[in-house]
Amino acid sequence: MDDTKKSLLKIFSGILKRRSSTENNTLEVTSLLIKYFKRKELIEIITSIYNGSIPKEYNLVEMENEELLNVIADDMFVISYVTYNWSKEILEKRKEVKTVKTEPQKPKANGKQTPQTSKSNKSD
Repeated sequence: MDDTKKSLLKIFSGILKRRSSTENNTLEVTSLLIKYFKRKELIEIITSIYNGSIPKEYNLVEMENEELLNVIADDMFVISYVTYNWSKEILEKRKEVKTVKTEPQKPKANGKQTPQTSKSNKSD
């Protein structure tokens, strides 16, 4: 596991621990998160929050990353986005492993004809 994932897991752990210890579920975004996300990712999170249609009052092009994080408004959206992407990575790795395991064996290049080709030659 790379350092970025480890750092994010520690941050997420802290967020979830704080959430579990309080009854007041105030919406907040941890400012530490900003250094782990590119602008494009923050916009993807916002787009997913609003099901693909961003409200007109948000001009994302002009907003700074801190402002984008404020639009997200809740750490849970960030956690959801990241864990979804991590799960997609895991599925891709599984597919790659299955593809390698189930790839048909290539015939050995020993110069011998296969039974199918020898039958077709006998019909001459």
